[in-house]
Amino acid sequence: MIKLVISDLHISAGTPTGEYSPYEDFHYDDALAEFLDFYSSGEYRNIPVELILNGDILDPLKVSVGNTFPDRITNAIALEKVGLCLNGHPTIVRCWRKFLSQSNKSITYIMGNHDLEVAYLSVQDLLRSIIAGPSNQDRIRFRIFDPFYDLPGGVRVCHGNQFEALNRVDYHRLFITRGGQDPCLNLPWGSIFLLKVLLPIKEQRPYITQIHPFSRYFALAMLSDTSVALPAGMRASYYFFKTRFWEARQRSASLKQTFSILQEEAVVAPELADVAFSMMAADPRLTAVVMGHSHAAKIRHFGQRDAIYVNTGTWTKLISLDLSDLGVHTRFTYSLIDYRDTSAVPKVRLFRWFGNQKPYSELRY
Repeated sequence: MIKLVISDLHISAGTPTGEYSPYEDFHYDDALAEFLDFYSSGEYRNIPVELILNGDILDPLKVSVGNTFPDRITNAIALEKVGLCLNGHPTIVRCWRKFLSQSNKSITYIMGNHDLEVAYLSVQDLLRSIIAGPSNQDRIRFRIFDPFYDLPGGVRVCHGNQFEALNRVDYHRLFITRGGQDPCLNLPWGSIFLLKVLLPIKEQRPYITQIHPFSRYFALAMLSDTSVALPAGMRASYYFFKTRFWEARQRSASLKQTFSILQEEAVVAPELADVAFSMMAADPRLTAVVMGHSHAAKIRHFGQRDAIYVNTGTWTKLISLDLSDLGVHTRFTYSLIDYRDTSAVPKVRLFRWFGNQKPYSELRY
């Protein structure tokens, strides 16, 4: 038995050939199809394989409804957005369905901070019906309210957003109601920032959501791209105070969390490797922690004992301003958790998918 962990595909409404959408960051449908075909054929045909989609697989936040990006996401809006994501990527739908057509293959979808829409049961039903088909719906599972997905052998999988105040989801109040209207998602501040600050300038600066760390870029942009950065900073301040104070009662926004967000924005967000090491130090049963969220693929050994931290990175373009990984990269990275050895502890490794070598590849953007 093996388990494959990928994260942060950020699949939105798609980009038809010959057209351009600045709101779609995933253009690698064929690579994903080849990846799943490889791990469901040949030597893997008869091996049970679980594909763990570790958060931010879909990105409905970047899908417009009526030419707007609403921050009030009801059940109906969530269904429309996710439907547009699936319609825009038929190759991915086909490869998921083909993967699940084998009785020894399954998918586990872990909710991230960009795909809270999957918390709606109707959205889960939609995904089951389209991705799995009528006869294989039991082969796709959703983990919404569980902070960790603990696997045999002491391996823990989680997206990682819960360790950042600005992207932390309130599982106890995931849905809120405004003035007797239909319930809507209680979006974290990071999602509001994307909707109200970044997306309005993404048409001018399509790379804006692909830069990490963003705080470093924004500091530079205040000097080099002031006409865009300054209004964005003013909008960020307005919506921050609006959501953290004026709407605090509706969103259960605590003052402690508000200060945590300000501290992270002003200083630095927590390093997920340090969080993982603390987690493993507190629980000696853990042998590995696998995360995503940060878009920075890496593997690190926990020095005090034989345990590791893996970050599966992203399958989208990454514009890194980190000096240790400076540049523009597109790496199809994933973690493989291998239980085929007789040892009680599985092998947890980080890989990069290159796919079948081809003389050319069609560009769709």
